[in-house]
Amino acid sequence: MRHVVAVALFALVASLVFAPVASAQTKWVRGTVVSAAGDTVVVNAAGKDMTFKVDKSTELTARGAGTAQKEAEKMGAEGVKLTDFVKPGVGVEVQYKDVGGVMWATEIHSGLSVPKEAKSEEVTGGSARGTITAVAGDSFTVKGTQEWKFAVDAKTFVTGVGMSTLTRKIKEQGKAPTIPDLLGPNDEVVVYFKEAGGVMRASEVRVMKKAAK
Repeated sequence: MRHVVAVALFALVASLVFAPVASAQTKWVRGTVVSAAGDTVVVNAAGKDMTFKVDKSTELTARGAGTAQKEAEKMGAEGVKLTDFVKPGVGVEVQYKDVGGVMWATEIHSGLSVPKEAKSEEVTGGSARGTITAVAGDSFTVKGTQEWKFAVDAKTFVTGVGMSTLTRKIKEQGKAPTIPDLLGPNDEVVVYFKEAGGVMRASEVRVMKKAAK
């Protein structure tokens, strides 16, 4: 049975205001912001600058973004400014879709730690969003636009509200947390994965909403 590490998802989500993006396969990349202005964000990932477009459906996750969003709404504004939370030198993770050669950001998670010597394969990959349908010791299945089965290993991270508390309780019992301890059927998740040899291995699982018990 594989052991996993869980950390807290501290940030709140706010919407940005630009033009809509077409559908396509979602990918992700982690890096450091080079510049952010208007509807464009440039991120350096493993020594390569990548330019992303943002639109009104782009979700921003950052400490304080939720509070700023509420204040903006009180003032009659449509949403927070991208440049308030995505600034040069800040570590980010960008989920994006390549549409006709243009990389459109669907989600930006700001304020993350990015290893200085990270290799390209450590900062890029695919992502999938959906609802968990089955959980085993070394894998779990998610149903979204299709059904995917993800393998897990000792490096798989599980994040989400309450995950740190749950992990602490499990460790207090003298056990190490496993995937079945942290995830369950009907949990809504976003999975970041790498694919090799026909196997999709989850590097990180973000629990967006736990199933009601």
